[in-house]
Formats: sequence, structure tokens, C-alpha cells
Amino acid sequence: MDFGIQQIVSGLAIGGSYSLVALGFVLTFGVLNILNIAHVQTIMIAPIALALLIAGGLAPGLAMPLSLVITVAFGGVVFVVGLRPFLAHFRPTSNLASFIASFGISLFVENLVGAQLGSDPRSFPIPMPEGLWRIGGIEVVPIDCITLAVVVIVLVALALVVNRTNFGRAMRAVAENADVAAAQGISVERTILLTVLSASLLGGISGLLFAAESYSESPFMGFDYGLKGLVAMIVGGVTSPAGAVLAGLLLGLAEAATEAYLSSTFRDVITFGLLFAVLILRPQGLFVGTTKGVRP
Repeated sequence: MDFGIQQIVSGLAIGGSYSLVALGFVLTFGVLNILNIAHVQTIMIAPIALALLIAGGLAPGLAMPLSLVITVAFGGVVFVVGLRPFLAHFRPTSNLASFIASFGISLFVENLVGAQLGSDPRSFPIPMPEGLWRIGGIEVVPIDCITLAVVVIVLVALALVVNRTNFGRAMRAVAENADVAAAQGISVERTILLTVLSASLLGGISGLLFAAESYSESPFMGFDYGLKGLVAMIVGGVTSPAGAVLAGLLLGLAEAATEAYLSSTFRDVITFGLLFAVLILRPQGLFVGTTKGVRP
């Protein structure tokens, strides 16, 4: 019984992190209509920056928020240098060109960091609690509880921002129709930039959670975890934030069950098998009908 509950908690924790990555993709795609593959490298930038800052003598309490600031700045640079040139009237002049540009930037950044720091994974620089926590008679892994708590806080904060703030209303308006939003006095370019920065922040937070969960960080972890977030986005419905969250959680639970009762070697088979099945049977996404699949 305890083992099964541990696997559920573990699956929800990793799935919640996938959800954050997927939400970053959804926000960018909803507002820009661009699939920004370079977003996956925000997962790598945050833990790498954290490790370098701590190695340079900065206290972890300062290094962690600063690593997120660096990640957000990276997302801004990618947008201005790599994506903004392909936008005209706030929409991409070529979806293929912008996709290839973001993919090229992603490969360039990954290999540049790998060339400078080496390709071998290194231990996460902040020690995580060891052993098990007993909660209500159930033993759980501490990092899973911490990850779940962070994910819930971030999701609630994001929901409040999107639904209760002027920026959230502007983002939804731009996603619906950028020209009409501009006619109503909304600064479309600023809204787009803030959306990209918000997506980068989600990617950075998920990267720190992935690194803490696996006790390691690597220059090549961006694609490893980012592809899972992309799968969650597609499975949930590419314009559905709620669908992305549900699909990420489903994916995490499926992976945890596969590792517990089959083998970790089948984990990616289950992930991409689910993607293949959804693309064949329900290409609009599993949760679009139940979550009203609207743009953010």
C-alpha cells in the first residue's frame, strides 16, 4: 500500500514539473503562434547557472533566485534575437522559419554550454533531505513533497496572474486577436515579451525541480525533459493550459507506474507511445473538450 502511494506521489511530482514545461510551450504558442523549441533550454540554464553561482561563492538562498533571473533573461534574448525578426504585425511571417530558428538556437546553446562545462552530469549543488517523511502514517520521499508543493504554488500563482491581472487580460486578448488588442490600446509587443519571459520562468523553475529530483544537472538535460513537456502540451491540447497540466500529471503517473511495475527502460516507450496514440485517435488533444481548450 505504502509503495503504491509513494509511486503516485512521485508520479504527480515529476508530472507536475512536466506540466510547468508544457505551460511554457502553451503560453508562447497561444500568444505568438510559434513553437519555440529553444524553450527547452530554460530547463538547463537555471540549474547550470545555480551550480556556477554557488561554485563562485554565492549563498544558495541568493543563487537560486538569481539563477531564475538569468533564465528569464536568456528567454528574453532568445525572443529578441531569434524569434522577433520573424514576426510581422505580431504574427510569424513563417512558422517553419521561426521553428527552425528556435531549434537552431537550442542546439547552439546546448552544445556551447556542453563544450565549456563538459557533458558529464554533475551533482545538484544544494543538498536535498534524505530518508523518508512520514505523513499521516504514509512514508514519502521528501523531494517529491517539496516538488509537489512548489508546483501547486506556481500553478495557483499563474492562474491568478492570467485571470485576475491586467497582464493576464492583455495576454488573453493578444492570443485571441492581436490587431483588435492593439486597437484597444494594449501594448502587444510588450505583452508578447512578458509572455515569453513568464514561460522562461516556468521553464527555469521546472529545471531546478528536475535537477533536485534527479540529484544531478547536465548541459544536455534540456531536451531530455523538454521533450516530455512538449508531449504533455500535445497530448493535453496545444492551446489548453488546463489540458497541459492534466496531461503532464498523467504522463508523470504513467512513467512512475512503468518504472515501478515494468522497467525504467520502458519509460520513454510509454511516453511516446501515448503521444502516437493521441495523434492517431484524438489529434486535438485528450482534454480539449473537457477544459474548453481555449488560448491562455
